[in-house]
Amino acid sequence: MQLLIDTNILIHLEDDKVISQEFARFYNLSNSNNYGIYYHPYCVRDLKKDKDISRQQITLSKLQKYTPMPNPALLTDEFKSLVGQKNENDEIDNVQLFQLKKGYVDFFVTEDKGIKAKAVKINLGHKVLTVHDILSLITEKHTLVIPQHPLLVNCSIRDIENELDDVFFDSLRDSYPGFNDWFLKCSRENRKCYVLKVDEKIAALLIYHKEDYTAHLLPNITADALKMCTLKVAETAFGYRLGELFLNKMFELCIQNSTTFLYLTVFPHHIHLINLLSKYGFVRYEFINKYNHEELRMIKNLTKPSLVSGSQSITCHPFYFDDESIGKFVIPINPKFYSTLFKDGSFRARTLFDASETSLNEIEGNTISKAYLCKSKSLSMKTGDVLLFYGSKSIGSIEPIGILDEIIYTKDADQIKDLVKGKTVYSDSNIEEMVNGKKEVTVMLFRLLYYLKKPIKQKEIKTLESYSNKFQIITLLKETDYKKLKQNKYFDERYIIN
Repeated sequence: MQLLIDTNILIHLEDDKVISQEFARFYNLSNSNNYGIYYHPYCVRDLKKDKDISRQQITLSKLQKYTPMPNPALLTDEFKSLVGQKNENDEIDNVQLFQLKKGYVDFFVTEDKGIKAKAVKINLGHKVLTVHDILSLITEKHTLVIPQHPLLVNCSIRDIENELDDVFFDSLRDSYPGFNDWFLKCSRENRKCYVLKVDEKIAALLIYHKEDYTAHLLPNITADALKMCTLKVAETAFGYRLGELFLNKMFELCIQNSTTFLYLTVFPHHIHLINLLSKYGFVRYEFINKYNHEELRMIKNLTKPSLVSGSQSITCHPFYFDDESIGKFVIPINPKFYSTLFKDGSFRARTLFDASETSLNEIEGNTISKAYLCKSKSLSMKTGDVLLFYGSKSIGSIEPIGILDEIIYTKDADQIKDLVKGKTVYSDSNIEEMVNGKKEVTVMLFRLLYYLKKPIKQKEIKTLESYSNKFQIITLLKETDYKKLKQNKYFDERYIIN
């Protein structure tokens, strides 16, 4: 990334006063990520007008630590007339803006509101940023964002190193000679992991590590990859669901940090795990490991163009299409059910039971595939539609986004129990109660895609044409309302296939 910094930034960075934390972080982050930080030679003229001679001399003497912009574009009369130029100050501002217009730099960093106003007039406002704005952009781009979940602890392997002798690790030691040495090596490297504990004992573990293409040696892949180095969950239906929880966090981690491949190696006898990975679009490649044993690499390509056009298939998860052929439905959900179904949503209050077996047994809150039951009905709903879950009453906001995999209308309690086992917040007694009545029960089987970074709150919701029924029942969101919300940047474009 190429950054052009204005005179006021240079003065602030090199002034003999205490530098602000934001300016210091901007400079350090830019340097550590090898960004080009340039000043335009015209800045020297600006600096020489500083009436504080001592400060002027200090700043000019320190200019050599920065790079003058190589071969800057010459200002044209056409551009001058476009932005206006009355004096030398305008000329200095304009010649810097012109480098941005030409595409010679990616962003122009300044604290000058007048320059920002000029940039807005010529549709370059989004490229002229304050130090606060550019720092936010750089931080988001280069800070590793770790997805959270109330059941899981994200920590360093060093935090669990003293538990290496636990029986939990015995099967790993049996499968991988030298496992202990490898684990201690990971500890020295301060690798990270997700740990789930029950009664203070490790019950599930995922060790992960980001690798560049020279390290992972994946065939025909020349991009960085996130490796799930160790993934251990029970080889049961419960473990299968818990595997979904780990996978969901890895998908989120990859997308938040722009990693295009996710993979792990697994032995052929781990059937449950292989089936789970295949279900979510991992492709299997057989190989012989260094111990001369047959093993599988399971690789998930998280590049959107690689996906099949028009498909909302589970193998494409967590990406989805949202064109006009796709229905968008608002699904009202009571807060008490929301808190269990969407455990890692921001509106769910954390409790003392989150790290207990009670919370662990609420499987429906720990899976990608979920189910929701209600008496509201919409015959226009179809597989592949986008679901926006509206937390009613005390929540009054939309945050979880999902994809409908199947919808069934029935009064058969046994059929419902079979469909939603391990996926719903409703108990058998709840289901029995729901089928006692005239109306059929609506069974929605869906996948959780992600949570909105910025929940859609009441103030915005009330402006929607579709809100005429107060979202008290399943509501088809008008396409104009959806586009309005999308234009207001509520939805994460990284998940949407255009």
